[in-house]
Amino acid sequence: MKFYLIFILIPFFCFAQKADPFSIDIRPRVIDNAKVIVNIEITNHLNRPIDYLEGFLSEYSSKGVLLNEKRLVLLYSYEPALQTGFSTVKTAKFDLGEEKPSNFEFNISKVKFFGESRVFAWHKKAGFIRID
Repeated sequence: MKFYLIFILIPFFCFAQKADPFSIDIRPRVIDNAKVIVNIEITNHLNRPIDYLEGFLSEYSSKGVLLNEKRLVLLYSYEPALQTGFSTVKTAKFDLGEEKPSNFEFNISKVKFFGESRVFAWHKKAGFIRID
């Protein structure tokens, strides 16, 4: 009986993963061979609504050198809260450099939950860190 129990439990341990609280989707588009428009879409997978969301969009060369960085507020406190399973989209514009293609990365710097005054930073490896 223990033998069967082991084979039943092994797949659960193999496929169990810690779910990320956010899905970050970055879609760059080249317009008129002169500029790049980058759409950032963030989906909330937490069980709590988000009241404020801010981060930095970084542009890297193909060699990994930081070229540019922009601060973006995706969700302001006066807007409706971002509920579980819903997403928000923000657009940023960059000039098209001579070195193609550029890589983009978005890092969340501030998260404030609905009904709370505490502000958190989020990192993929460290999780939520209270900053205020």
